[in-house]
Amino acid sequence: ALLNHDDEDDEAEIVEDEEGNEDEDEEEPYFDASMSPTYTAYLGKTATLTCIVHAAKSDKSVSWMRGRDLRILTVGRYTYTTDLRFEALHQQASTEWTLRIKSVQLRDQGNYECQITTRPISTFNVFLKVVEPTVEVLGAPDIYVNRASMINLTCIVHHAPYPPEAITWYHNNQSISYTSPRGGVSVVEERGETTTSFLLLQNARASDTGTFTCQPEGMQPALATLHVLDGEHQAAMQTNSSCVCAPKLSFLVVAFIVTCCAVL
Repeated sequence: ALLNHDDEDDEAEIVEDEEGNEDEDEEEPYFDASMSPTYTAYLGKTATLTCIVHAAKSDKSVSWMRGRDLRILTVGRYTYTTDLRFEALHQQASTEWTLRIKSVQLRDQGNYECQITTRPISTFNVFLKVVEPTVEVLGAPDIYVNRASMINLTCIVHHAPYPPEAITWYHNNQSISYTSPRGGVSVVEERGETTTSFLLLQNARASDTGTFTCQPEGMQPALATLHVLDGEHQAAMQTNSSCVCAPKLSFLVVAFIVTCCAVL
């Protein structure tokens, strides 16, 4: 049958109405409520920022932007920066769009923005905190021990990307030799995310007084001043002890130190 112009116009209006209804019924992309607004990364390690978006219309509808310079870093699976440490990760049909930063540096700390190309643009801000390695000698800056007691100096390395290759102890700027005539020198180490080095000196004597330095390879040192007390000062310093306890020590290390400190 032939249609007149009025009938054609009516059909066009029906098609437009159906398309309009489809657009209205289509779900808008939205962020997952479980997303975290903060991330922590260790200096030198890899940071992974994940943006979870549901009902995304295309793989390119989600992007990552750096807050400090408003630079677009990734769009979908593509990376838009010449800094090769940054990488976009996304599997087709996945709800996760990931920004990966390798060999994290201190300047990477700050705000990052995940964006969805809606009208207007939807954004979710996250803050990346970069944690630096730290070194400490428990009880510093001043540690007091009684003469003839066991000296236990405990050095702890926090937040290192990898356990240090070596930890060297110094006494008054001279490296401590385990074969020196002094004798009674030993070191116990526990390695992991937190690395601990115990310097144990038997039979404390006046010559042990001075500055002890813990030097993990490639890191800033930590210092403590040791004071060896004779009988005249022991009463005034009864609250001080050479036995400083560190958290999460193995049973063997604890047993060894407790046995050594029993002479106090």
